[in-house]
Amino acid sequence: MQRPFLPVLVLLSLVLFARCGKENPNPESSDLWVVAKFVDLKPGPDQVFNDDTQRFAGYSFEFRSGDLLVIHQPGGNLKEGKWRLHTNDTKLSISMENPPALLEEIVGTWNVEQYSASSIKLVNPSNPTPGILVDYSKQAVRIEFVKQ
Repeated sequence: MQRPFLPVLVLLSLVLFARCGKENPNPESSDLWVVAKFVDLKPGPDQVFNDDTQRFAGYSFEFRSGDLLVIHQPGGNLKEGKWRLHTNDTKLSISMENPPALLEEIVGTWNVEQYSASSIKLVNPSNPTPGILVDYSKQAVRIEFVKQ
């Protein structure tokens, strides 16, 4: 009796076993993510950092495959947008048509500080420098998502 497939089956089993338990750093799924930290600047010339995380209470985000972003808003409304990880996973872009004021602050291209299966930490690429005024009225300074 010939066993030509036995070595192939053993090798395939080893490969599958080795992959089990490894964390997939890609959040693409139908899992829900919430905002764990949202920092913007208070209006005015002083550029004072402001933790406004509570503004996202009741919001959740789905980073779906095909670059689709689905945002669950308080009251059950949905808003769709696009997301894309690029530049060797160092940049993440979020876009949407006619975003409400709050969501407008997350639209744009962000520097990726951390990106894993359970946490996404994004920093505004125009991070403030003391003495240099930057207009942050349209995009926050930092946003952190965690998987629910």
